[in-house]
Amino acid sequence: MKEDEGMAENQKKMVNETAQTIKSLIAAVDKHPDDPQTYYNLGSMLTELKNYQQAEELFKKALQYFKRDEQRELLHYGLGNVFYASELYQEAKNEFQQITQTKLKTAALLMRAQTEYAQANYQISLAYALTAVEEGKNRSALMLAGENLLALGDFAQAKNYFDQLLEQWPHDKEANFQRGIVGMVMGEKSVDFFKRVEENDPDYFKKMKARLVDVEKFITAQKQKNQGGK
Repeated sequence: MKEDEGMAENQKKMVNETAQTIKSLIAAVDKHPDDPQTYYNLGSMLTELKNYQQAEELFKKALQYFKRDEQRELLHYGLGNVFYASELYQEAKNEFQQITQTKLKTAALLMRAQTEYAQANYQISLAYALTAVEEGKNRSALMLAGENLLALGDFAQAKNYFDQLLEQWPHDKEANFQRGIVGMVMGEKSVDFFKRVEENDPDYFKKMKARLVDVEKFITAQKQKNQGGK
């Protein structure tokens, strides 16, 4: 009973904190109406809260107000994120294509890659991801490159990108898990990768464990197919 009361109290606290944050972001827009960053901050928070309609309306209204490209690109990026979160992928792509400035170019490339990946357009997604890797080997670019190559069945290249990522972020749970899968498919020992994931985030490992069963079934099927072909 006390545990339930504690959870209810925590939820109430979170709701109050969120309401206060929204109130502060609205006040920032009112105080600095000529700063697109204030609109972006508010729209991003609404997107995070899954208030997609309000976020979309805010960004579209702001785009009507601001005229300079460098101001509008931040808003196009925010609106693209709203559409991506809403699974309106074509609309998202249209927004990300508006972005050409250096400051947001790599971020927009990554979102275009993620949008294509969400639609299972792995070859197109890979092209964007590799371009983003050339811009700078950040975590998201390397991860997307590896995931696309894994989906395309190019396990050796996928291994290469996951290894590059793990050199910089050795405890990254997603990269360790995917690297473990690549190792399983390639007949390598993958236990250390999975062990690292389980130690660092047991809940994530438990959630993803079903995928290991699928991979094992795939490997078994491939072995049987190869044996049958002999």
